[in-house]
Amino acid sequence: MQTKKATAGKEWFGLPRTDLTPELKRDLQLLKMRSVLDPHRHYRKDGGKMKAPEYSQVGTIVEGPTEYFTGRLENKDRKRTFVEEVLAGEQETKRFKRKYGELQDKKTSGKKAFYKALKAQRKSGVKKGSAG
Repeated sequence: MQTKKATAGKEWFGLPRTDLTPELKRDLQLLKMRSVLDPHRHYRKDGGKMKAPEYSQVGTIVEGPTEYFTGRLENKDRKRTFVEEVLAGEQETKRFKRKYGELQDKKTSGKKAFYKALKAQRKSGVKKGSAG
């Protein structure tokens, strides 16, 4: 039986074994579903179930001094996890809520509400689609 090593080895600079916390699990799931987040970006399909990498490490991106005004995130915009960052972006754009509303309108368009509107229109005597 082969024993699992604590690090990936010297060639991989001693990358530690992945400690799968609930936060990291959520971040990995979000990375897998990232094509949903931005409709203008296209990612290669990932086949199969989400598998956590055997060896990985989570870090923080530190900007250089030349990126102070261009690529810098302000402290108020920084979030603890990737999931919190995505949710904060969603609150700004309201894209998911808008898309959900569009889907609901489309799904309910031919049902009872449509029929009630049609009956109300008939009562008022206005013909649909006729130009006077």
